[in-house]
Amino acid sequence: MSAPGRSRARARHEQRAAPEARRDPDPEPGHRPGPVFVRWTIPPTIAGVPEVRHRLRDLLRGWGVTEEIEDTLLLVATELTSNAVRHAAIRTENIRITVAHSGAEIRLEVADDHPFRPHALLETGPDSEDGRGLMIVKLMVAELGGRIDVLTTGTGKTIRITLSEAARA
Repeated sequence: MSAPGRSRARARHEQRAAPEARRDPDPEPGHRPGPVFVRWTIPPTIAGVPEVRHRLRDLLRGWGVTEEIEDTLLLVATELTSNAVRHAAIRTENIRITVAHSGAEIRLEVADDHPFRPHALLETGPDSEDGRGLMIVKLMVAELGGRIDVLTTGTGKTIRITLSEAARA
């Protein structure tokens, strides 16, 4: 294969291997990108938490979400990923993070392989000893009119946050 042919093949391979969503670099002003779905995994170690924040921040900024939605989703992702590391690492090979938007809503999911369902998302009061971080997550998501779902998946669970893009810039 010629040198130009190898370069083109390498470029195609790198595009297929890249885990990030691909978009036009300079969308038109007011342009709302079509449906986008991004998924990545991290090992269940505390070192993966900042990686999730950085990837998510870059993705949300690329989508042009409001600062309020960005701040909320960054806090939520940090809390959920930290909890997965803390509570599910013993049974989880990789924590799976999924972020999607459909033009109408943004969805963030954090999945692990531990069956424990966090009670703080289901029933938390101000006097609870545990789950304060999740209680804050619950309140922030509710403040934006979003919802939280805890889904059973095989041996583990997925915590899904859904926010309307009505607050989008």
